[in-house]
Amino acid sequence: MALRYALLGLLSKSPATGYELNQQFKEKMIYFWHAHHTQIYRELAKMEVDNLVTSQIVKQKEYPDKKIYTIQKKGMEELLHWLLEEPPKPPSIKNDFFLRVSIFHLIPYNEAIQLLEKSKITYQNILEGTQMWREERFTNDGLPSKEQLGEYLTSAFGVRFAKNWIEWCDWAIDVLRRMKEKEERASTE
Repeated sequence: MALRYALLGLLSKSPATGYELNQQFKEKMIYFWHAHHTQIYRELAKMEVDNLVTSQIVKQKEYPDKKIYTIQKKGMEELLHWLLEEPPKPPSIKNDFFLRVSIFHLIPYNEAIQLLEKSKITYQNILEGTQMWREERFTNDGLPSKEQLGEYLTSAFGVRFAKNWIEWCDWAIDVLRRMKEKEERASTE
């Protein structure tokens, strides 16, 4: 159901095609939400049946026709009700990488360190990309426009999240190296 509110939130800023909404998910919501393009199109169809959005087909000569979705009054009312009246659900951590980390005892230290190094590189790239995106998107006075407030705050969280992840990887790598050294010393005594 949260996908519905994410889509309504994006459409509250401006009408968009399903493709554009999918791109906005990848660009603006990377740190807190993920949706496959098929989920987006399926939910848009349901929202249209529920009269939360309408669509208009735009004919194109060189490209396939596109469908532009616009939020309706009922959609805005449902979105605001959810925002202001529904209690937020507690956050959940469901992370494939942490599942792998939880069974590091099954592999040699060097292999665990390699996995952490790869993860660290991924988050360094995410951090650099997010920082560049923020520099391009927001003005130098340090404050966003009202319309940019959500993406400003969530991308700032993303920067902090990536920095914390990198710091955690460094810490975990250090723990594994010290454990490996301790075992090696014990085996030579």
